[in-house]
Amino acid sequence: MVQKKRLAGKDYITCGIFSALYFVALLISSIMNMTGYTALFYPAVASFFIGILFVVLNVKIQKRGAVAIFSIIPCLYFFTSGVIEGLIGAVGVFVFAGIAEAILWNHHDNVKRIMAAGVVYTMDLSIVGFSENFLATDAYCDNALAHGINEMVVDQMRYLYGMKPLWLVTIAVTALLTFCGILIGKRIMKKHLKKAGIL
Repeated sequence: MVQKKRLAGKDYITCGIFSALYFVALLISSIMNMTGYTALFYPAVASFFIGILFVVLNVKIQKRGAVAIFSIIPCLYFFTSGVIEGLIGAVGVFVFAGIAEAILWNHHDNVKRIMAAGVVYTMDLSIVGFSENFLATDAYCDNALAHGINEMVVDQMRYLYGMKPLWLVTIAVTALLTFCGILIGKRIMKKHLKKAGIL
C-alpha cells in the first residue's frame, strides 16, 4: 500500500506533541551527564526513548513529513545551545530526519523500513552530537569547565573523549538501544500494526 496522503491539521498537532516528548526524553536522559563516564552513553539512553516515540508516531501518522515535524522542538533546543555547536546540532537533526524520511518515503506500512529509519534517525545524537567531544576534546572540555561544569567531571570527559575508538562504541550502543526502543514501541502498537496491515 502506497501512502500519498498529506499531513492534516490534527497530524501537525500530534507531531508537535511527539516533538515535545522527544524534548522531554532529552531532558530525562541528561541525568547521564552527571559524570564524565556516564555522559558517554547520553545519546544511547535518549535514543532508547526516541525509538519508542518514533515507532508510535509513524504508525499513528503514516504520511511523509511527520518525521520532519517531529524534529522541530529538538532542533530549536540544540540551536539555542551555542552559536557554532547549536547550528551544527540543528542541521544534524534535520539531515538525519531527511535521511529517515527518504528511507520511509511512501512505505510507512513497512515495519522494516520504520525500524531502519528509526535507527538511522537517532544516529545524529552520537555522530553529529558527539563530533566536537571526540574531534575537539580539549576545546570541548575547556568550554565545559568555563561554563561551571565540575572539574572532576571535565577531567573524566577529557580522559574518555581522548580515546577516539570509544566514539564507535557510543555509536554502536546508540544503535542497539534505539533498536530496543523500537521493539518496545512495536509491542506497544501491536494491535494498531495488525489493524493497519503492517504486521
